[in-house]
Amino acid sequence: MARILIVEDNHANMKLACLLLRNAGHTVLCATDAETGLTLARADQPDLILMDIQLPGMDGLAATALLKQDPVTAAIPVIALTAMAMKADQEKTRVAGCDAYIAKPLRYQELYVVVDTLLDNGARQAASAARSIYPAVAATAPTVAAEPSGASPTREEARRNGQLILVAEDNETNRKVIGRQLTLLGYCADFANNGRQALERWQHGEYALLLSDLQMPEMNGYELIETIRAQEKDSRRMPIVVMSASSSRQEFNRGRTAEMDGYLPKPLQLMELKATLETWLPGAAPSPQSHFGSLRRSTLGQAIDVTVLEDLFGDDPSVILEFLTDFRFSAGKIAEQLRTACANHHPLAASEQAHKLMSSARAMGALSLGELCETLETAGKAGRSETLAALLPMFDMELDAVNDFIDALPAQVVGH
Repeated sequence: MARILIVEDNHANMKLACLLLRNAGHTVLCATDAETGLTLARADQPDLILMDIQLPGMDGLAATALLKQDPVTAAIPVIALTAMAMKADQEKTRVAGCDAYIAKPLRYQELYVVVDTLLDNGARQAASAARSIYPAVAATAPTVAAEPSGASPTREEARRNGQLILVAEDNETNRKVIGRQLTLLGYCADFANNGRQALERWQHGEYALLLSDLQMPEMNGYELIETIRAQEKDSRRMPIVVMSASSSRQEFNRGRTAEMDGYLPKPLQLMELKATLETWLPGAAPSPQSHFGSLRRSTLGQAIDVTVLEDLFGDDPSVILEFLTDFRFSAGKIAEQLRTACANHHPLAASEQAHKLMSSARAMGALSLGELCETLETAGKAGRSETLAALLPMFDMELDAVNDFIDALPAQVVGH
């Protein structure tokens, strides 16, 4: 298996990444700052690097640029880790030379797909200079079906069974990742590089479902959906699920107006994709009940969403409890530093601590706490000490709720 370097300053995120990669059989090297990461990369020549973007001192983008400029390390694939899944962040990572990016919190299915894709590319191109999997897609690029493996049906079998999927996506990296995810889930798909190609393929009438990006050249996703709906008329209505890196309500509402059936945020999470396909495709098998099924129902609207943890590293209760216990300890230390920064009227320092806790809180399913941390981070960056002071009591109440949930968890786990 591969030797992978992780450059990450957040203890909870580092532990999670190490666990996921070691469970996959990889050897892990660790660095908590960019300078140490650069030194290890040059000395140990890992097969792949996971690079956090928000690092103390030199940030991950600057470190990646240095790696790609150094002939000794230029061929090592770099995956950027970012707490924000925005198109602007993806563009920044591409310019810096990153080969792919993953939004935090890490999910094991997505991480494995991206890591395997880059390692496979590296094995095929070991004798040549590294090439990013972000290149611009030419308008004449071929449209190909996802390569089936294992239990995945052939294209003809999928078409005959009414389960052939059409994916409209202009980004090559996203196409590769989605293709691997669909193959893992046992589906077969054809891919189009833009809305116009997707429309031409749909007009053959073979597809059971369309997965469509919204921002595409030639014909965007909204135009594609509207055109398909207008041409369907009295024929069978095909389910359409849109994919977008934006979480704006305006974009969601516009997609709904265009008569989409479902919405998936990018980067796609394997279990969310699976559930969506099971909803809209005929004959898809429902997911088995998880070990945490009853606990999941009890946590809706509460401090921690256990389903987030299951998406990260499966549904082993002991692993979930271990990570939440570690998070409780580290969150307490960060919260103390955050309070100190607010009391001393150091808004930028408060912003840094809020960002650090936001990332790990979201990874552990403490979503409301993560949202509060994001608000605190924004206020701190703007230098608004009064806003920080006003938000701090709400932060303390939410952190107390998270701690109470974690303290009660062992008894619930034993009940399983």
